Amino acid sequence: MKRNLAQWLLVAGLSLAFIGAYVALRNFHSPAPALPPSGKLPSATLLNDEQPLPPFSFVRQGGALTNADLMGHWTLMFFGYTFCPDICPTSLAALKDFKARLQANGTTPPQVVFVSVDPARDTPERMASFVAFFDPAFIGATGDDAALAPLAKNLGVHYQRLNGTDKEHYVVDHSAGIYLIDPQGRLKAMFSWPHDAAAMAWDYPTIIRSGR
Repeated sequence: MKRNLAQWLLVAGLSLAFIGAYVALRNFHSPAPALPPSGKLPSATLLNDEQPLPPFSFVRQGGALTNADLMGHWTLMFFGYTFCPDICPTSLAALKDFKARLQANGTTPPQVVFVSVDPARDTPERMASFVAFFDPAFIGATGDDAALAPLAKNLGVHYQRLNGTDKEHYVVDHSAGIYLIDPQGRLKAMFSWPHDAAAMAWDYPTIIRSGR
């Protein structure tokens, strides 16, 4: 009796394992699910702005970064600074992983743009070197407060430099969202902190296929 019970449990366990493997394989090859009615995905919130981003002009190594550089392709943009001890390097590492996951699945990744809110220390050359450590295709740019203000206000980006009397060693509190810009230069969605590369790589194809 005990032997029969053990055999039954073994068969049942194997059956459940095969069913689980089948479901996982089926889901792996199936298209990403449709957007939920709420517009909220595991890693992103849809925003679907109808108006393009306000005009901006930042500096980067070798030239300027303007609205024109966002046209015709998808862009991920986020704000921080190269001396950031945690959020910025963690985000860039997540974006490197996110890009690799998309490429492995045959999806064209978006352009990544990292905008510094610490122009006093983050020169265009330093920005280029910093982002290249994660991916040579990533773009680093910056601008003074007057240049940053219109876009930061439009996206809801907040930052505050806590420098006091020390002009060299200070931290900058800043928002940690990553903003998805569509090929028409409009805000499409925001990925909230903490950034999960796997969840982002799942959500991104769903978002770009959703249309308007």
